[in-house]
Amino acid sequence: MSEIRRRQIPGLLLRMVPETRVLLEAAASAPAGQAVVGEMEWFDLYEFLSDVFFRRVLRPALTEEEPNEDLLRRSFDFTETLLRSSNESVSGAAYFQVVEPLFGSEELLVAAIPLMREETLRLTLSELDPGRLSSASRDALANFLD
Repeated sequence: MSEIRRRQIPGLLLRMVPETRVLLEAAASAPAGQAVVGEMEWFDLYEFLSDVFFRRVLRPALTEEEPNEDLLRRSFDFTETLLRSSNESVSGAAYFQVVEPLFGSEELLVAAIPLMREETLRLTLSELDPGRLSSASRDALANFLD
């Protein structure tokens, strides 16, 4: 586990998911290069992960008719990196702002679980109650629920 400092996250997201450049610039009201260095007074980790990453990148990507598998792979790599951080405020924020919202929709869970990396999948399955899923969702996730 490596430690990721909170202020490193916008730059990490920009490197791993460059499609977020415009969103990052809008959130920071600054060019991406300035937004990811130094002291960022605009930055709130929970809000950033929820608004910029989950709501505007991951959730839309998971619900597209033809999902961009490369974008989703890199998005779940980013999530995994944060969850594996030894910095508990970073890993906790990633869980609560990226993983937990997936539980609000079976459609999101069914789309996301097959794409998750090891720690993301472990955490998700440890919190998932298969009995609360529809039979169609249980069937779709059968390989992961055994």
